[in-house]
Amino acid sequence: MRQKFFLFLVSILIIFTYTGSVLAETIIETNNFQPSKLSERKSNWPDWRLPFSIKRPGLKDDLIYPDWFEGVWDVTSVIEGGKNNNKNQEPIIHSAKFIHNTSGNLIADREYNTNSYALSSKTGGFLSVKNDPKSPNRQVAKLTEDRYLETKIIGRLQEKINNNIFITDELILQILHTPEFSRVSQVETLTEFKKCRSNQNNEINLSDFNICGEQFQAIYNQPGQNVISLPIKTEKSKLLLRKTNDG
Repeated sequence: MRQKFFLFLVSILIIFTYTGSVLAETIIETNNFQPSKLSERKSNWPDWRLPFSIKRPGLKDDLIYPDWFEGVWDVTSVIEGGKNNNKNQEPIIHSAKFIHNTSGNLIADREYNTNSYALSSKTGGFLSVKNDPKSPNRQVAKLTEDRYLETKIIGRLQEKINNNIFITDELILQILHTPEFSRVSQVETLTEFKKCRSNQNNEINLSDFNICGEQFQAIYNQPGQNVISLPIKTEKSKLLLRKTNDG
């Protein structure tokens, strides 16, 4: 149960996550889709391996989102399945916020999003999370029983396919610290976001849309054990973001 919680927490530390039947909304049709490195990576899941040509971010570099992510969203997420996990999980409903940084770029409020996701899940053990003030690529989560989870993003790619599709891929180093030992692993999370209709009719209102997505995740052993690393666990999730009604 704890291992499953750590995987959930890592997902949200990186970005956040997804749902099943609520994704009945039809995806907005997009034209002129061009194959990309990340769409090819997605099509190869779960047959992933490391190393992969993913760029190491600079100390101050963050994941930059398209403008259509701006604001606060109600997020429904659920794990559909994967290696060692064949059953759908109960949806988790949480909140996600995207804000502009001092450079004017749109970024995820990682601390807010992580706390919202973890506190909305039914798995215990989470107390709080803090960003590293020196880098957006590192967080430390405080857990019960004198444990804490350190996550550091060591690789990132992002692609804006067109005005409706955005794909990200992040590789993190995860270190679980306990009084007895420290456990190191790597987690790769690829997420494809798409604008989708906010209702069931055939009209598309581009000023009133949801964001639908798929997320593909793989856990690898700690770096350096093998020249080529294969996943020891994989999971696929679905996501739906609905703009929060402030009224």
